[in-house]
Amino acid sequence: MKRILSIAIGALLLSGIALVAAHAQLATADLSLSTVPLDPQPLQSVQIRLQSFGFDLSQATITWNYNGTPIASGTGRTTVTVTAPANGQVGTVSATASSTDFSSTTATLLLRPASVDVIWEGADSYTPPFYKGRALPANNGLIRVTAIPAISAPRGLTYTWSENSSVLQNSSGYNKNSIVFQNDTLNTLENIGVTATSTNFSGNGSVSIAPVKPTVVGYFNTDGYIDYANGSTDSLSTADTGTIVHFEPYFFSTPLSISHDLTFAYTDSSGNNIETGDTQNELRLSRPDGGGQSQFTLVINTIMYSLQNLSRKFSVNFN
Repeated sequence: MKRILSIAIGALLLSGIALVAAHAQLATADLSLSTVPLDPQPLQSVQIRLQSFGFDLSQATITWNYNGTPIASGTGRTTVTVTAPANGQVGTVSATASSTDFSSTTATLLLRPASVDVIWEGADSYTPPFYKGRALPANNGLIRVTAIPAISAPRGLTYTWSENSSVLQNSSGYNKNSIVFQNDTLNTLENIGVTATSTNFSGNGSVSIAPVKPTVVGYFNTDGYIDYANGSTDSLSTADTGTIVHFEPYFFSTPLSISHDLTFAYTDSSGNNIETGDTQNELRLSRPDGGGQSQFTLVINTIMYSLQNLSRKFSVNFN
């Protein structure tokens, strides 16, 4: 009788051990998926990483699927690279891992690429009428940057802005899709980044902006018509005996107007001041005795930004 009881107890103990072992094999792993980059752009190459903080995946069998199609498998295969879907579409990445330490466990990740375009311009940068290019910012000038999320993005996004990797707290927030900031003279390149987020949207964009030196272009003014199609930064030629040269100061910071924010001064080749009329950015010249060339120096000073001051030598050839 004692022998039968001992056998029964031993059987129960073995059964308990088997149940414990079975329970250990049925444990699920704590799997998580992440992407590099964190917020992929449409059609960008994306690395997907599988991680577990509780189990060793180096000996696990891992099978990868993208939109239901197997794309990779192998022991310890914890990374794959896929192409993000097009803008407005969703891609589903799943990784199934199994091991002697845990039962088959699947982690799933939705790829929602979200592009954010970033455009910029000099906020107070002057360009003449009918100028078709972008107003470029000068040293110390104001720069306006605007984020334009993809058309599929929801409304009511929160924007986080950064300048040269430093978050601009005061400029970030709900619906703040644009910023205006002043270039620091120490920054020859402004790197601006933005992240736009909501409950089911996350996209980012960035841009590098190099401030420029202001310049000036001279044009002939003929009876009130300014020939903007033919200008020069140093020399003009005419067959007339007299002419008016009209100067346009490109990319100077002029919050109000040229006449208010800039001053123009002219000196001849001997250093004598040349008087102008009512329009300070125009100079009336006559053919020198015997013909030839009129040479002069134009100096443009700004009221607010001394680093934008300019001195340029010009000449007008009377043919």
